[in-house]
Amino acid sequence: MKMRFVRAAFAACLLGSAAIVATSVSLTPAIAASRPTGPSVSKAVGTILQPAQVAMQAGDYAGAMTLIKQAQALPDQTPFDTFTINNFLANAAIALKDYDTAGTAYEAMADSPALTEEEKPTILHNATLLAGQAKHWDKVIKFGGVYLALPGMGSDAAIIAAMAQAYYFTNDFNNAATWAQKAVDATPAGQPPNRGALEIKMGAQIKAKQTDAAMATLETILTYYDDPDEWAQLVDVSLGVKGIKDIEALHIYRLRLASHASGQPDGYTVPAALALSVGYPVEALAFLDAGIAAGKVERSAKQYGEANTRAAADRKTIGSFEQTAAKGSGELDLRLAETLYGYGRYADSAAAARRALQKGGAKNDPNEANLVLGEALLMQGDTAGGVAAFNALKNPTAAQARAAHIWLIFANRKTAAAAPAPAK
Repeated sequence: MKMRFVRAAFAACLLGSAAIVATSVSLTPAIAASRPTGPSVSKAVGTILQPAQVAMQAGDYAGAMTLIKQAQALPDQTPFDTFTINNFLANAAIALKDYDTAGTAYEAMADSPALTEEEKPTILHNATLLAGQAKHWDKVIKFGGVYLALPGMGSDAAIIAAMAQAYYFTNDFNNAATWAQKAVDATPAGQPPNRGALEIKMGAQIKAKQTDAAMATLETILTYYDDPDEWAQLVDVSLGVKGIKDIEALHIYRLRLASHASGQPDGYTVPAALALSVGYPVEALAFLDAGIAAGKVERSAKQYGEANTRAAADRKTIGSFEQTAAKGSGELDLRLAETLYGYGRYADSAAAARRALQKGGAKNDPNEANLVLGEALLMQGDTAGGVAAFNALKNPTAAQARAAHIWLIFANRKTAAAAPAPAK
């Protein structure tokens, strides 16, 4: 079963409009038409901007915009005139959520000879973010680079992430990955790393065909952000282990249901077929029911009918099987543990897995017993017990090791303390 990365699951824009607004509100809504020292606006421009300032202070941004556009049309402007008009324009446009106009104004201010050293941090910061909003990637790289070179600005994670995004969309994947890692490294203590930066890094690694590196980045994303699409990708890629057996694939597929991963129809029908092939029809039915709930599987499908019929028969005999296994070999207890896991009887499954480990037996794989034990304990909320079971594997097959690894990612995820993921 050969699997591969099928997409680069990064957001199209790292920073949405809300982030830009939050950045810009630090500016006063009405910009003074002169500086404490230096040039002042010309009389003609000032005559129009003064009532525009009054309108903005009163919250009449639409009225202010009309006046600002009149000032824009005046001839013979000085560089400071134009800079000030654009500053008014940017603030009014942001208040009106017209980010394209605001971006154009900030780009003009960032390039203006009237821009002072004191104003550079704010103007270049906002110009970079708004250029990213408008997908002006060359401007992001230009303004962001200048901004980050300013004293004390080199660790601004938002701008570093915007740079990573710009390099990605200009197909410079090496720089994209480098800048994305810089954004991750700039994460303040106690906060989850920038998700957009992680996804840009993963996308760049996929484009560069660095599969192992991309997998590691995907795992980092899932450590901090519960995302059904990302869990689905982790499961799908993990199934590509060479020589994987049916029961091993089933252990990997179980994470799909535990993590509420999204999926296409075969994400439900294939594990159902595997469960049926190894004799766990109730678990097969659980996968198909999840597929029906997700709108990916039809209840009328032939496979569903078979699973339903076999599950009904299995339920009639499970009681007697429990009694037989309890008195029998470790191999029977292992099979019971797997069966009861499919029933959702996790405490009973864990108990059977522990008996299987205690009884042993030449045909009883302790690694498989520890896998189902870890899964059953995690599904009961016993994280420490589940982690201990997964870490107890000895000389596992490649597929068993992979199953334990991705379940450990699920067990150790920090999403409960992480900030919510940005909207895609």
